[in-house]
Amino acid sequence: MNAPPATPGLLDDPLPALEEAALDWVVRLHSGSATAAERAAYAAWKVATPEQNAAALAAEALWDGLGKAAKPRRRRALLRGAGAGAVILGLLALGAGSGFLDHPATLLADHRTGIGERRSLILPDGSRLDLDSATSLDVAFDARRRRIRLHDGRIHAEVAADPDRPFEVEAAGGRVLALGTGFDLRRDGDAVQVVVTEHSVELAVPGQAPVQVAAGQRAGYGPGRLDPPAPADLRSETAWRRGQLIFHGRPLGEVAAEMGRYSRGWIVFTDAALRRRPVTGVFPTDDPVAFFDAIAAALPVRLRRLPWLTIVEPDPLRAGRL
Repeated sequence: MNAPPATPGLLDDPLPALEEAALDWVVRLHSGSATAAERAAYAAWKVATPEQNAAALAAEALWDGLGKAAKPRRRRALLRGAGAGAVILGLLALGAGSGFLDHPATLLADHRTGIGERRSLILPDGSRLDLDSATSLDVAFDARRRRIRLHDGRIHAEVAADPDRPFEVEAAGGRVLALGTGFDLRRDGDAVQVVVTEHSVELAVPGQAPVQVAAGQRAGYGPGRLDPPAPADLRSETAWRRGQLIFHGRPLGEVAAEMGRYSRGWIVFTDAALRRRPVTGVFPTDDPVAFFDAIAAALPVRLRRLPWLTIVEPDPLRAGRL
């Protein structure tokens, strides 16, 4: 069965067809006029492929989340009014913060932090790990090696000396080998970024020559790539350990996504130009309301806040003033 036509979004860069189609199915089936044939067609569409099933489950979860604050008619208006693409973008980009998209490996991890939680671990060898919000990992130590497997999130490692047992972190198919004592490591899906705060580390991914990253440098890798080391702003890169996030001219969409890691729910933009607006500032990770207040005061935006959902849209009355 074919999916119903995708609802036109308000984004300049529309989302993949599966996410658009899944949201359209959910809105249609809750319209009050859906037929038995349409419900059967959706059930068949949902299980046709794993990708369609994942998109359908995500759209259903978003509908249920909005249901905590809105009647069905209001929910349909919110989803349509924000644009299907905009809403599903918020769901997929920031929905990990809500917890319902967790991978099974994350749920069964040896150690994990909740949304907005930071925690420190002292490992059996005396090494210390600081875990950022929404982080999960496994620890595997034996007589020959010390290994951390990072499923998601961000850590800072202060590695205790033990020349007979290498200390390494596996993440997204790559490996970070500690050649010294201090580094940050962040994983977002298949993308990994390392910032070295003391001594050096070695990054290795299959099919690429390993690279060494020294203190004060950053590097990263992803599918088919291994980036060369580059200078890092350690004050900004490590601010999360002090309960802050520091941004210098970063696009508002990226800033919102970063802040979204520290609070439950979704942040949705109805205008692509807004997401590209540069932002500079220092924001506390434990007070997302302060972040929204700051952007509402500094930028020509209007916020609509609901439980689990914040919609960011242009404010035409202020567009020419700021």
